[in-house]
Amino acid sequence: MSNEVVQAQVVQATVIGAGETDLLKAPGQVDGMMIYQKTSQCCRCLCCQPNIDWTVHDYVEDWSADMSLAVKMTITEDSSWIGRCMSHCWPGWRAIKYSVHNGDENGPVLFTIEKGFTCSNCPLIIDGDGGPLRCPCCCCLPYLEAKSPNGEHLGKVSYICDACPFVPKYDIFDKKGVPMFRVRPDTCVGGLCVQCRCGGGTKGKCFRIPFPIREPVPPYRPLGDAGITDLWAGMKHECCTNREMYQVKFPQNMKDAETVRKLIMATTLLIDITLNEQDQ
Repeated sequence: MSNEVVQAQVVQATVIGAGETDLLKAPGQVDGMMIYQKTSQCCRCLCCQPNIDWTVHDYVEDWSADMSLAVKMTITEDSSWIGRCMSHCWPGWRAIKYSVHNGDENGPVLFTIEKGFTCSNCPLIIDGDGGPLRCPCCCCLPYLEAKSPNGEHLGKVSYICDACPFVPKYDIFDKKGVPMFRVRPDTCVGGLCVQCRCGGGTKGKCFRIPFPIREPVPPYRPLGDAGITDLWAGMKHECCTNREMYQVKFPQNMKDAETVRKLIMATTLLIDITLNEQDQ
């Protein structure tokens, strides 16, 4: 191998490594991020089914809907047309590959988040005047796997089905398959139902379901205020473009923090494709 090729590889590795550290945790700020849907869901109609791309920004408590924060990363989706067409009937079913770029979509790929074909977590039974009727599925459930640019397995997040199938749950595993976190909303009625929250300030949805990040074993205690929250993107973006926005706060004192942040980003995307995308 020539010296020029070796030097180029070293420079690329240095840039990517530094980019991941700078982009996933801004010095002096809360360890978190904002994930904003770049592609308007209003573009999705009949045969028009574009891929859904995202931008990643620094974490802020009060999100400004004018999109004034600099884009740290761009997440581009690569899915089949038929897979996207069936997202309403079979959410989370399609094979997906997300490429996470440094800066805009022309920047180098930092890592990928992907899955193959699976069953849907809540396939459509019938769609009538009263709204869609869905039935939980508990086999071959959706997941997302994080990989380095050279294809190395970094970890995985999986949708979980148990005795309470109407409460969405996600388990995060490290590269050896060891559970790291459980992500699920608070519950009521003995754990059978999701406990919703009202209020949340001027930049939060009045009616929302936060997903706290928890310990991986019962009783699944929350890890401080770490969690994933679906935010209100503002009147213009909600009504005119139908875009999702997520506020993500990472747990403190994480081991292998860089990998954990990538897996929590994958969890955010899995929440969207299994719960929110079906209604758009």
